[in-house]
Amino acid sequence: MTSISTTRPPATASPLWVADRIAATAGHPDTAVRERVALRTADATVTYAELWERAQKVAVELSALGVGVGDVVGLRLPSGPGAVVAMLACWHVGAAFLPMDAAAPDAYRDRLLSRSGARAVVDADGPRALADTAPSTRPATGRPQDRAAYVIYTSGSTGTPKGVLVGQDAFADHTTGIGDLLELRDTDTVLQFAGLGFDVAQEEIWPTLAVGGTVAFLDSADRALSPAELAHRVRGLGVSVLQLPTAYWRLVCTQMQGTEGAGLSFDGVRTVVIGGEAAGTKDVQVHRNGPLGHCTLVNGYGPTETVVTCAAFVLRADEPVPATTGLPIGGPVGNRRLYVLDADQRPTEAESPGELWVGGSPLAHGYLDDPKRTAERFRPDPFATVADARMYRTGDLVIRHQDDALEFLGRLDNQVKVRGYRIELDEVDRHLTATRGVTAAAAVALDDGTGNGGRILAAALSVTAGGPTAEQIREDLRGRLPSHLVPGLIRVRDALPLTTSGKIDRRAVAAVLAEEYGGSAPEATAQEAPAPEDDAPTPAVAPAADAGTTDEAAELTLLLDLVRTLLRTPDFGPDDDFLAHGGDSLVALRVSGAMRERGWRLRPSDLLTAGEARSVATRIVPC
Repeated sequence: MTSISTTRPPATASPLWVADRIAATAGHPDTAVRERVALRTADATVTYAELWERAQKVAVELSALGVGVGDVVGLRLPSGPGAVVAMLACWHVGAAFLPMDAAAPDAYRDRLLSRSGARAVVDADGPRALADTAPSTRPATGRPQDRAAYVIYTSGSTGTPKGVLVGQDAFADHTTGIGDLLELRDTDTVLQFAGLGFDVAQEEIWPTLAVGGTVAFLDSADRALSPAELAHRVRGLGVSVLQLPTAYWRLVCTQMQGTEGAGLSFDGVRTVVIGGEAAGTKDVQVHRNGPLGHCTLVNGYGPTETVVTCAAFVLRADEPVPATTGLPIGGPVGNRRLYVLDADQRPTEAESPGELWVGGSPLAHGYLDDPKRTAERFRPDPFATVADARMYRTGDLVIRHQDDALEFLGRLDNQVKVRGYRIELDEVDRHLTATRGVTAAAAVALDDGTGNGGRILAAALSVTAGGPTAEQIREDLRGRLPSHLVPGLIRVRDALPLTTSGKIDRRAVAAVLAEEYGGSAPEATAQEAPAPEDDAPTPAVAPAADAGTTDEAAELTLLLDLVRTLLRTPDFGPDDDFLAHGGDSLVALRVSGAMRERGWRLRPSDLLTAGEARSVATRIVPC
């Protein structure tokens, strides 16, 4: 058995574009079809007819600004109906949209607009032209199937993000493939959970609308939802298909075991899709013991260049858990071909590891205005039976088992996955060394210590005499980079270890940081109970307050102990900021869960927004 697989022969005709499928529903002769709910929030709904009408109005405004075929339009909008209207309007005028993370610093988003050559931007005030933007030099004519749908920026090894350009044909093909995989119907409601700057958001939105279903949105203030809050939102919105980052899914399943999940219901959810980083079969056992255990579980895999999910493993609730350690990533989605090749680009035999290459029609055009890099990663497909076929080199090491399912083994280069984001360590290095006072830096990914396979981004660096502290460096990075590129652990060293050739020894850096990180959690006390198997150790009870102390003081003490443990920052104090010390939404959820176990309620969003710890403590209330 050679390591090549395909689901069906490549399509012989261009697929119907997504906008055309939406138009068919919006203009259907049956009023009941036109009035189906396309978009839903907690407070409002938008029908298909209304969606189409609003998109046409925005398209007129874009056309008035000179936006047309071959142009790129930036989106500075939060997730919600307005963003979907703007994206559809871009397609109306033949432009591609560039969605950007609403939480990213303005300076970072400005750089993306500049690099993409965006002709206009749509923000809360509507479309506006960008100053000093020259007319597009990209061809406005040519084959319609070459027209672009969107641009997504990912981390780049050269220190600058790279724009992945996805075509309308490829995206339409993927939309059909994912609709078939998830068995999407016009009665389904899919939650739009991912940030707009993450390509998974496109997979949540457009396949749902293509079949006439409903896309549901969370409130923009929901930066971090506890499992209980997620269950409440999902029930209220009528969600039937839920797509979650692997790290968040794992946390939800872990926190909702046994009595902790009592009273919570995801009964309306039939399918849960996970992806972004590797999951294990041990995670599935935990999943099945929680309130999502009745759902079909889909483990998705796919670089942005392969148009979101290119491979998936489907596990129904009544099927046995695979005997593998890692949860398989399955087989190809839609019109794709998956190749496991050796160093000479020859197919490997089953049970022999090799690099994963992805072929088939749903591939990105390449990297925006970067033909050299495109040629490096997108190669002619020697195994295809159609002319001009290409395949993409993922850089991922996989193994194909006898049942034809693929299992992810790891990366072959300096690219890592942290919290679902693809990160080039070289890019993080360059941002660190661009910080005033930093002379050398090396970023690594470490096991987060939870026992669940999660990872954190860490870095060691050297600075000039009297240079910045770790907290100052992190604060500087937070002002100009999205959060996933800011190391949660930063350690300043007198010097970094070097190889015999004089280069920074990244493996040695990782070993030192891992040892330090592993030993940095505050030691357990006699009062502490054993830690849950799938969570980091945390104090079981708040330290006893002295007579005369206030409840607030006891709550602050408990909060400090939890944060010190989970962030591995023994010196975290009452005047310190959770985010400034490497905190993120997942750690906030773990702190919230640990609080709840001890009889206290603290919203994860309070940790992310309230500032210093003593201010956060004032928001803690009894359960």
